[in-house]
Amino acid sequence: MEFFKEDSIEDVFCKVLTKNDDSGRHGVLIPVYAYHLFPDFINFNPEDKQNYEARIVTHWKESTGWEKKESKWKHYHRYPERRMTSLSPELLNNKKDGTILVFGKYRDKFEYECHIIPPSSEHYDQVIDLFGLNYLNNRVEGSALLPFEEIFHSTSNKKIFEELMSKIQKVNEKGYIQSQKKGDTAVGFTFEEELGIKSNSNKNPDFKGIEIKCGRSRQIKQKRRASTGKQTLFSLVPNWGILSSRRDLVEEYGKYDPIKERTGLYCTIKLTGNSYDWKLDIDDTEQKIYLCNEGKRVVHYNMSDLKDALEKKHGETVFVTAHAKNNREGIESFHYDSVVHCREVQFKEFINLIKENQVGIDFAIHKKNGKVRDHGFLWRLENKKYLLRLFRYVREVM
Repeated sequence: MEFFKEDSIEDVFCKVLTKNDDSGRHGVLIPVYAYHLFPDFINFNPEDKQNYEARIVTHWKESTGWEKKESKWKHYHRYPERRMTSLSPELLNNKKDGTILVFGKYRDKFEYECHIIPPSSEHYDQVIDLFGLNYLNNRVEGSALLPFEEIFHSTSNKKIFEELMSKIQKVNEKGYIQSQKKGDTAVGFTFEEELGIKSNSNKNPDFKGIEIKCGRSRQIKQKRRASTGKQTLFSLVPNWGILSSRRDLVEEYGKYDPIKERTGLYCTIKLTGNSYDWKLDIDDTEQKIYLCNEGKRVVHYNMSDLKDALEKKHGETVFVTAHAKNNREGIESFHYDSVVHCREVQFKEFINLIKENQVGIDFAIHKKNGKVRDHGFLWRLENKKYLLRLFRYVREVM
């Protein structure tokens, strides 16, 4: 793959195209983790039932030579999803099954050098190998976003990841593995036992700086959809502002529950207000996020503290999914069949997700018999499908 200009390409995206990817009407669907490669939408409001678009420039090597296209980056509110449109009809509209799109983003501008790699291309197998794409039922699939330097030059970090993947591949090849304990944590415990990683209570990453997160699915991989539901990102106590403690918070703003005989403050606070008159207020000038009640700023977070908490909790991470099934005796087994490798968490995308109403903070505090208890001040993602958007580089490995 010597067709990229090394002095102008920064990050490289790769995707196996589907029947619904074309040059114009549908455009090319972009996974959430690659949104940061494109411009922000001006005055974007997730509550507005309208589409948004921004102008981008793409370059395509067609039969007559290189062609420059005035293309578009679009958000469709109905689904919601985002796509590149106004592309190359010659290369996209009559593509063969298994065709791969590779584009490199130019440094410091929203301009992209695009390549279509059909199965007949001399570069086809090389692309599959470089990006770690995989075959399922004799079909190549997957996508990835990686730094240019890593793709074409070996690094120590890459070697550590390859060592881990070699171990994971061996676990995958065993097929279904009987759970070594019961409960929610069984899928992770069993996997770490298979890798030879002993469980411990410290906060250090599991494998030479790489954190491993395991989840289960009751659907086989071919039928599996993106995970949904909330995802806790981290917990962080706010700066108290006009209050002095969580006791003040629950006493001032909590509601008495006669059934549980306690005063509680349980709600999710996001950019749009909730039924308890709480909402977030982002102050870019002060670099603070305020939690407001009836328009009054009550407590706040410094953005620098939020950034530190996010980066500490989410460094380089491998997300592993297993198909889980039970035998007649109710004993669970796991086939670890899906791996996504993520790194370089992006605080800007965390803020963007707050602005898009996809991230909020949960209050979970109560006072009973004079004692105040809480379950942490939890910053949570509304939908797990946006989790990968927090990372700059993502690769669907298996």
